[in-house]
Amino acid sequence: MKTKRLAALVVALTLTLPLTVGARDRGREGRRGSLRLVGVVPVPNHPIISADIGWVDPRTERAYITDRSNFGVDILDAENNLYVGRVAGMAGPLPSGGGTATTNGGGPNGVLVTPDGILWAGDGNATTTVADVNPSSPNYLSIIGQISTSIPECDNETAHYCGRADEVGYDPEHHIILIANNAPLDIAEPHGPIAPYATFISANPPYPVLGRISFPGSVGLEQPLWDPGLNGGRFLLTVPGNVALMIPARIAIIDPVTEMVETMDIDCHALVGTISASITGIALGRSQHILISACGAAPIPSFPIIMNARTGEVYSIITQVGGGDEVWYNPGADQFYVTGVDNTGVTGLQSLGVIDARTNRWLQNLTDVRGKNASALPENNHIFTVVQITQAIVDDPSLDDSTCAQFGYRGTGCVALFAPEDDD
Repeated sequence: MKTKRLAALVVALTLTLPLTVGARDRGREGRRGSLRLVGVVPVPNHPIISADIGWVDPRTERAYITDRSNFGVDILDAENNLYVGRVAGMAGPLPSGGGTATTNGGGPNGVLVTPDGILWAGDGNATTTVADVNPSSPNYLSIIGQISTSIPECDNETAHYCGRADEVGYDPEHHIILIANNAPLDIAEPHGPIAPYATFISANPPYPVLGRISFPGSVGLEQPLWDPGLNGGRFLLTVPGNVALMIPARIAIIDPVTEMVETMDIDCHALVGTISASITGIALGRSQHILISACGAAPIPSFPIIMNARTGEVYSIITQVGGGDEVWYNPGADQFYVTGVDNTGVTGLQSLGVIDARTNRWLQNLTDVRGKNASALPENNHIFTVVQITQAIVDDPSLDDSTCAQFGYRGTGCVALFAPEDDD
C-alpha cells in the first residue's frame, strides 16, 4: 500500500479568515445562491429515531433516505417534494456486537441507485441488500438479492461478528460496487476489533463478490466515492486512523480492477491543530476538488476541508460550520453542503452549511435542529436532510425542538427541505 503525505499548503491563510465573509462579498454570493428552509416532507409509519445516509438520483429525480426506524429506504419525489414509497424488509435499528444475526448491526446504512434502476444498500449482519426501484418493473420496491460481505475472521456461519455493511460507492465503468464493513469483531473470544475491510461486488447479476481489501490499524471505514477523472477512474475511500497507533486519517485511492491501494494522509495537527485521526464524508466537485469532513477531536467538531484529489493541495478549511457525517456536492448550484454545528456565534445550533465550490468559501448556515446528511437535486437545487428525533421526544412531543416541529410535525421526525430564496 503506497502512501503520500498531505501538505498543509494554505493553512495559515485559511485559518485566519474571519468567521463571516464581508458584507459586500456575502451580498454578491447570496444573490448567486442563498437558500432558505421552505418546508418538510413527512414520512409515514414509525417516527424517525434511527436514520443514516441520503442520496439523490438526478436521472430519475428521486431522493433516497436510509430509514432504520422503518426497516427500509424511503423514496421521495425530489422534483415535487413528496414521499412516494419505501423499499421495506431491511434489518432495522438492530444492536451490534452480540454475535447473532439479529445483534450484528442495523440497517440500512449507505445507499445509491445504479442507472439500471437497482438500489444498493448497506444492511445489518454484513449484508448488502439489492432492490428494484424502477417504477415500470414488476419487481418495483422489492428486494431482489442480498449479498453477504462476511469473512471467516468475524463469521463462522453460526456466530456473526462482522457487523453492518455500511456506506457504498459505484464504479459505472466496470460495474463494480464497493461497500465498507466499518467495525468487524474477532470471531474468537473476547471479540475485540479486527481490521475494517471493504468488499468489491459485481453490479451485474448474480452479483458475485469480486474481492476485498482491509485496513489494519484503522478504527473504521467511511464513505466510498467514485472519481472518474483520477488516474483513469478510482474509488476514493475515507479511512479513519488511530491516534494511539499514530496512524493518521487517510483517503484511500483504489484501483477497482487491480484492487491496488495508495493512501493520502491527512495531517490534522498541521492543518487545524487537533490531535485527531477522524474523517467521515467525501464529495467530488469540479476540477478534482473534493470536500472532506475530518479532524474532529471532542469537543471540537470535524472541519469541512476542500482539497485537490490529485495533488493533495489544500484550498480551504471551513471554520463556520462543523463537518458532520455525509457531505454533498450539487453541480446545479456549484455548492457543497455539510451538516454540523453553527460555529459563527449566531446560534450554535445544528445547521446546514453552504459552501461555494467555485471560490471554496463558506456562504451561509441555515438552522436545522436534529437534521443531518444533506443531498440535493441539481435540476431545482432542492436540498434534503433527514431529521432524526429521540425516543424521549416520541414519548413527549412537547419536547420536540426539531425542524419538523416548526411545521407542525411533532414526535415524528421528517425530511427537511431547503431551496433557493427565489424558489416559489
